Amino acid sequence: MSDSSDKEETPPHLARYREYKRKQELRKQKKSASKSPTTNTPGPTSSFSEPPASTLDRFINHPLTTPLLKLTVWFSLLLFFAHHQFGSVFFLFSVPVFVWQSMEEYKRGPKELSAYSVFNKNLERLDGTFTSEQWERELKYGAAAIRKQN
Repeated sequence: MSDSSDKEETPPHLARYREYKRKQELRKQKKSASKSPTTNTPGPTSSFSEPPASTLDRFINHPLTTPLLKLTVWFSLLLFFAHHQFGSVFFLFSVPVFVWQSMEEYKRGPKELSAYSVFNKNLERLDGTFTSEQWERELKYGAAAIRKQN
C-alpha cells in the first residue's frame, strides 16, 4: 500500500554500520585475491596462502582498539594526578577535552539535517518540529487547525 516514493531515508547509524560492513567485505575480498597461489612451487614469483591473522593483528584492526587505548591512557593519567593530589584538576580539565573530541568525530552527511534548523541550509526544519507558529495557531483555533493545514 505504501508508495515507493515514500521510502524513508536510512538512519545515519545504520548507514555507518552498513558502510563499515561493506569495507570489511572489500578487505576480505582483497585478502582472498592476494592469497590465491599462482603456482605450487615456492619461488620469488609464487605466493602461498598466508597464515591466519594473529591475535595481535585482530586486536589492532578492531574498531574498539582506539577508544579502549584512549580510555586506558586517560585512566592511567587520572591515577597519576590523583596520587599527586591533582586528580580533580585533571578531571575538570579533561571533561571539556572529552566533549570537544566527541563532537569532532561525527560529521553530518550532505543531506543529513541538524536538529537545530539554524544550522540547516535555508533554515529547513525537521518533520514534526514544534514551532511557535504552530503553537500560536493551536491557541487561536485549537488542535484541529493543524490537521486542516496539512
